[in-house]
Parts: sequence; structure tokens; C-alpha cells
Amino acid sequence: MQSRQAFGSRILRRGMRGMDVAELQMKLQSLGYYMGPIDGIFGPLTERAVRQLQRDNNIKVDGIVGPQTYAVLEQLIP
Repeated sequence: MQSRQAFGSRILRRGMRGMDVAELQMKLQSLGYYMGPIDGIFGPLTERAVRQLQRDNNIKVDGIVGPQTYAVLEQLIP
């Protein structure tokens, strides 16, 4: 059973699964960073997209979606 965590309520990193990961993938896709399947699995394609988003927005590039990355996503997709 997939997690029903609300988007932004937990730190996301490679290996995690859930609806919040799927939402992250959709947001990254809408911004042109993610081209993989919306499957709710934080794999290498999702991590690569997160790293590029972080690089492009001058925040720590670690592939982990924490407060800074959530803030950037909220700015770019209100």
C-alpha cells in the first residue's frame, strides 16, 4: 500500500515511494525536468531531475527534496 503523505510533509529521497513522490514527479515533469513515468517511485530519473532543479535554482545539490527544494517548487508552481 502506498503512503498517503501530503506533498511537502516529509523529506523525499531515492528509494522512497508514495503519492507524494508521484506528485513530485508530476511537478518536475510540468517544469520540464522529469521525463519518466509517474509511478510514485523515487528512482534514478527522479533524483536526476531533482538535482537539475536544485542546480538551476542555486540551492544545495543533493538529490533530496527537503524544505529548500519544496520552497523552489512552490515558487515555480504556485
